[in-house]
Amino acid sequence: MRPRPWTALPWLLLVTTTAAIPARATGRESRRGTVLVAGRPEAPPVLYVDAGTVTRVRFVDLVEPRAPPGPEWQGRVEVAPFGERSLVVSPVKDLPEGERLLLPVTGHTEAGEPVTLTLALVTRKEVVDAEAWVSRARVHPEPVADGDEVDAVARKLLASHAPGGDNPRLSLRIPGTEGATLQAGNLRAWVESALQVEGHLFVTLTLQADRRHARPWRLVRVRLEAGCPQGEGLPVRITSGAFGRYQVHTFTTPLPEGAGCVGLTLEEDGPRTLRLEGLKVSP
Repeated sequence: MRPRPWTALPWLLLVTTTAAIPARATGRESRRGTVLVAGRPEAPPVLYVDAGTVTRVRFVDLVEPRAPPGPEWQGRVEVAPFGERSLVVSPVKDLPEGERLLLPVTGHTEAGEPVTLTLALVTRKEVVDAEAWVSRARVHPEPVADGDEVDAVARKLLASHAPGGDNPRLSLRIPGTEGATLQAGNLRAWVESALQVEGHLFVTLTLQADRRHARPWRLVRVRLEAGCPQGEGLPVRITSGAFGRYQVHTFTTPLPEGAGCVGLTLEEDGPRTLRLEGLKVSP
């Protein structure tokens, strides 16, 4: 159900009030800055919502997002546009455990290309997204639009880190991370490199399945934070590639001035989570 235009001011007040409240009486942790990974039909991005929070959903590369009302939402969730690149979402009541309410969103790129994607709304007992970004994953080797230097660098980094190839041609190792490996079930993960170019940070991460038939990682949520041990969540662009049992992801973000350390969290639509902390970058 979509609020009428004259309700814009109450919605604005709800958004700003909610943003100022770090946690509700329910005990749910209120998160800001998580990036939802869109563009994979087998694993739609998951947004954590509850009835006491107005969630602002911001889109990295989608302009004028709209969510046309559907009968399944009637009396259950309110959705409204909020600025040029945002929606606000709030359930009338919590969704039952295990339910996923699909929310189709339409919009267009800055070049005018129409885009449709789907968010999965879920209520979790432990956490709610007060504010989240949505970023469409770019899968190598899709073409890059002329003039998009940031995406071009990300793709070159991705190609230069193909497992089994020569040494990376574009790489700036992060001090202290060589050989560091994290384990999540049958997956291993490590940071290959971090590169800073004109205020942008590029972090390249490799995931390796330990067994040939291990369940593949389905990345649906990312959190890249400036500051350690925990800091501000940053908007992220994601460029991905698959090479046999390997996945390689390059995460790109404008790095705030003075940030000398970042943390990176990768979440599946399931129990597996990877958390890399204390990744040093040059301030």
